[in-house]
Amino acid sequence: MVLIVLTIAVIILFFVAVTNDDYFDIGVIMNSSFELAVLILMIIIVIAAYFQTSKLDVNTHPMSMLDDVLLFIAIPAFFLETIFSMVPAIYNVSVLNICIILSQLIQILIQTPFIIDGMRRCSNAAINRRKKPGRELITFLTIANVSLWIYYTFSVKTEYTGDERYAFYGYTLWSILNHLSLPLIMFYRFHASVCLVDIWRHAYEPGGGH
Repeated sequence: MVLIVLTIAVIILFFVAVTNDDYFDIGVIMNSSFELAVLILMIIIVIAAYFQTSKLDVNTHPMSMLDDVLLFIAIPAFFLETIFSMVPAIYNVSVLNICIILSQLIQILIQTPFIIDGMRRCSNAAINRRKKPGRELITFLTIANVSLWIYYTFSVKTEYTGDERYAFYGYTLWSILNHLSLPLIMFYRFHASVCLVDIWRHAYEPGGGH
């Protein structure tokens, strides 16, 4: 919950800062640094969580593939976002933005298989039901995905808030390109959090249907 509160605080401070010329650059750097920090932390947590949940048993009960499909449907949007954003970032030598773009892509590429694997885990062994390996990490990932969903929903980047993509592509073109990817990116974050809650609830129970 602290991360969600921090996300909201960063969004508010960002919009306050960009309305003041004296704090404009600080606001942009703060906003971007926050996003990068969350993504890097999520990458580390996903890797750590996988090593923990790999100790659980595999649930052999037939499962619905719907959640898998919904996750995969959104992934192309991240590749589009990466391509569209990387070009102006490289052109402007924006190291911070390049790091954000790459971190976001890496994060979803390792989080997606983790979620798919996690939804196929159960705890037939009593020791796993008692120790619940990785559950705290899954809790963090759930909150982090919700936080990013909030961030992408309310932290609307425009040409007036330092988004270099508007200057590179032009307002109309980037608005079109952005609307091709952003809705699916937001959907991915929301659905990923739902799937993680499902893992949190069912992966530490004896095998059976989710």
